[in-house]
Amino acid sequence: MRHSTNIINKKMFMGIFDSILIKYGALMIGYGVVGLPVFGPGSEAYIKSIGDDPSKITRDYVRNSSLLINLAKAIGRLVISYKEIQQLAGYTTLVYEMHEVLTDL
Repeated sequence: MRHSTNIINKKMFMGIFDSILIKYGALMIGYGVVGLPVFGPGSEAYIKSIGDDPSKITRDYVRNSSLLINLAKAIGRLVISYKEIQQLAGYTTLVYEMHEVLTDL
């Protein structure tokens, strides 16, 4: 009984961790990447190319942010589908082992 409780607690922790990673991890990394043109090492060239116009910087930021949100959603779907494929592989293994046992009978 104690072992089952331990496994359930670990699954719950991993589920929470995956959810947080999916929601916030991709967004934090993405906003860092979106800010690189303005605050990164090549910021002088970017500012020079757009002419120091705040509206152009804002337009680029908003466009990149919307792309970033879609990217974060796609990464979340990939992580969830990976977990589902792992679960399906486990069921497939169980069915194969049961088939082998029934064949031996």
